[in-house]
Amino acid sequence: MDPQKVLSALNFGRVDAESDTRFENCFIGTDMLRQILLPQHSLVLGSKGSGKSAAFRLFCTDKEKLRQLFPKGYDDVFPIPGYGLYNEEYIYGNEFRDIRSDSVDDFRYFWLMVVGLKTVTFIADEPKIREMVSKSKNPKVKESFKIILQVVDDLGLVNEKRTLGKLKQRVMQLVKPSLRDQPLGGDAIPKILAGDFKHKTGTSVTSVLDHIDIVLQGINTLAWIMLDKLDLLFIDDFEKLKSSITGLVQLLIEQSNRFKNIHFKIFLRSDIYRQLRIVNKSHLVSYSSEMKWTEPLLLKLLVSRAVAEEVVREYCEEQTGESVSISEVIEGTDDDVLRLFYVLFESTINEENTPDGIEPFVHAWMLSHLSDGRGHVYPREQIHLGNLAVEKQLEINRKEREHQSARLISAAALKEALAALSIYRCDTYLYSEFPHLSKHFDTFRGSAKVNFTRDELNKLFENLTPNGDEGIRSVYDTGLLAPLGRTVDSSMEFSIPLLYRIGLGIAE
Repeated sequence: MDPQKVLSALNFGRVDAESDTRFENCFIGTDMLRQILLPQHSLVLGSKGSGKSAAFRLFCTDKEKLRQLFPKGYDDVFPIPGYGLYNEEYIYGNEFRDIRSDSVDDFRYFWLMVVGLKTVTFIADEPKIREMVSKSKNPKVKESFKIILQVVDDLGLVNEKRTLGKLKQRVMQLVKPSLRDQPLGGDAIPKILAGDFKHKTGTSVTSVLDHIDIVLQGINTLAWIMLDKLDLLFIDDFEKLKSSITGLVQLLIEQSNRFKNIHFKIFLRSDIYRQLRIVNKSHLVSYSSEMKWTEPLLLKLLVSRAVAEEVVREYCEEQTGESVSISEVIEGTDDDVLRLFYVLFESTINEENTPDGIEPFVHAWMLSHLSDGRGHVYPREQIHLGNLAVEKQLEINRKEREHQSARLISAAALKEALAALSIYRCDTYLYSEFPHLSKHFDTFRGSAKVNFTRDELNKLFENLTPNGDEGIRSVYDTGLLAPLGRTVDSSMEFSIPLLYRIGLGIAE
């Protein structure tokens, strides 16, 4: 087969789970999913690009593929999806952003109201739940479901085709204009919200959730309240963002032991979680599951996405003399995956000054150059690097008027792709996701060195906020500093990862 034709068809999919058309068939990480699905794991942590949104989408849009991983002993599980407050699909009103309060308690109650309204609406409208309740012989289940329907009726959500629009409207009505017009202290906001909800429905939000839990227990099912995209809540106000998420996590702590069949699944960026100040935060370890990717999983992800294209799959079969399929890649051995990987990529990178004249294999070079300061490599960067490498190889082929590489992608194309990725990563991740640390990042631009002592970092950050140990820890949380000792707090020297050096113009 003509390598140029195959190269033109080669792509590794999109980096964002929301628009990726192949992630359901190429999703790698069953063990991670199994951990997330454990009932006690309510906090799903991971850096941007670690696959949180991909897992979220899989749970909410195609749960049948995960049914074998669900907790045993239940007749069904109902994911109830929700996004950040300002996501257009599940919006709860920009008015709340204008409340002049950073009180964690205010946010905690607001989250309780949002969760309550979202859950009661879903439970009342779900046909399977209605059917299961109608067949139940438990009078408590029928009575609780009757109360749920009455609450929905009192809120004016019955028989509405555009339920989400009505839900948005009701929340906006509950968050009264008086809350936005002047600063309110103490517990004024929770009192007003609680009073409005109880006045309209005759019951409290928590009591409604109690009735939902009774119904779920009676029909032997689970409801997962799932929240994602929380980092988009207050893009321009990091302190308010932390307050809002702290309120949500406190709500989780308070309510998780109250309900038996209502479970939270909160997808949260790990760097944000580490900066939350929560009493008895150490107790949350048992609630948490972090998405981490191993080298074999990352290589399987890349290869499986490549062979999703029929032309590429046929080319791999021609080169190896063996049948190739997505499922065979996912279920295959590490050696099987590497054999296909080196049909796509040249095997050596031809780096200069390699110790003892040994050239690094490309897969090891790729992962080391994509690793951040915390030692993590994520699918997003790997997929993006692969697509950039295809573009660079096509450019090289146009200049040379032929495909000269022994493989589809040459070492030269991969190195050019890495340079482009480093620049992109700095602009769209460091500066976009952590604008409050932009001046910290600027201190490294154009540096003639890649290693810094703790004292040197303290001096660089001394006129910035945060500074000192907190400043070092904050920059480390972004992945820009790699400790050269055991931990970030004990290390006396740090290094800028290869991933960021070109993007920041740092000498190598």
